Amino acid sequence: MRTAPLSRRILLVTLAGGVVVALVALVLTVPVVTGVARDQAREELVRSVDSLAAKPAAAARLIAQEQKVLGRDDRRYAIVRRGGNVTGAAGDLLTDEQVAELLSTGTLSATSTVDGETILIEGRETRRGFSAVAVQPVTGVDEATSALRRRLLLALLLGIAAAGTLGLVLSRTLTRSVAAAAGAARRLAAGERGVPIGTSSVREFDDMGNAVATLDEALATSEGRQREFLLSISHEIRTPLTALRGYAEALADGAVAPADVPATGETLVAETARLDRFVSDLLALARLEADDFTIEAQDVSVAGLLDDLQQAWQVTCEREGVTLLAVTGPATVRADPMRLRQLLDGLVENAVRATPAGGVVEVRTVSTVTELTIVVTDTGPGIDPADLSDVFERGVLHARYRDVRAVGTGLGLSIAHRLATRMGMRIESRNGVDRGSEFAVVVPIR
Repeated sequence: MRTAPLSRRILLVTLAGGVVVALVALVLTVPVVTGVARDQAREELVRSVDSLAAKPAAAARLIAQEQKVLGRDDRRYAIVRRGGNVTGAAGDLLTDEQVAELLSTGTLSATSTVDGETILIEGRETRRGFSAVAVQPVTGVDEATSALRRRLLLALLLGIAAAGTLGLVLSRTLTRSVAAAAGAARRLAAGERGVPIGTSSVREFDDMGNAVATLDEALATSEGRQREFLLSISHEIRTPLTALRGYAEALADGAVAPADVPATGETLVAETARLDRFVSDLLALARLEADDFTIEAQDVSVAGLLDDLQQAWQVTCEREGVTLLAVTGPATVRADPMRLRQLLDGLVENAVRATPAGGVVEVRTVSTVTELTIVVTDTGPGIDPADLSDVFERGVLHARYRDVRAVGTGLGLSIAHRLATRMGMRIESRNGVDRGSEFAVVVPIR
């Protein structure tokens, strides 16, 4: 598909608009100008006839004097007697029907064509019993209007030229802003950040520039978080790898006493499981961001789901000295049971890890007409209010709290958030009323 520059299109549209306006003006004004000119000529002809009829002798002398001084014009006059006798230069231009009309009504206002020439005729009866008639061809009027039309056409052509000039200036002004934004976008695509974006006097283009600037900031923030995340992940992976390598070298060198081999094996298994958890979380996150991630929705009993959840985590909670409570009523939601269980497992795991021995982790439900909310609470140290906005950003809380408390891979809450989004749910985080944290999964009831 061929594309044309915006500047050319603006220029062509402006010129086309100027041409259309000029054509419409010509079509509308030329008949009006011609009609007005003829009406004005007729009015002048009527005034001269009225003057001649009111004071025929004085008017005749005045007309003779004007023609002597100014030269003969294209008006001609005639006198019609009561018996129908016509004298004067205009007599040959009157028809018998027009003479009869003038004698019977005392007035005559007509337009005739004589030898292919259109003439205006006006006649009035005088107080002395005869009638005065004035005749004027429209040729002189049309010549005057032709000159006016030429001037009008020249003005319209100048208007088109002005419109073209304005369109050229406008196109360059507008396309300069668009080209600047496109150039900035290409620089962003090439990896450059902090690209300066100019301002525009046109609000829409200024908004476009602000949007590109906002995109620049968002990309810089996102890439910064990605770098922090990769650094964090590499640090966490390096630790078990170092342990694995150290113990493996010790085993290879025979530096581990036979009595310590089982303990060394347990350490190797734990570190391997830690690495496996990292890899599993990374793969889960990658699958969630893929386009072919499938959701198999069906009717799910929330009470049954929470019973299974409590049984699955009971042993782990007893080992950690944490009490797990599940409080719910009869409710059914439309969801993927495996994905919803995966989401709740991640939240419970996070709560158990954050809760000290003797604490409580509770899973409860709150129902409304349109929503069912599954709330997971703990009695741990909670989250700094300033960090609540970054709870679901991968690796952010992990980097901030890994030297303060027990943390996981830094991916669990991010996975939970993406799972909820993929299933058409939403997940919210807040600190508890007294202490600890709360994570609420809001499930629409269809």
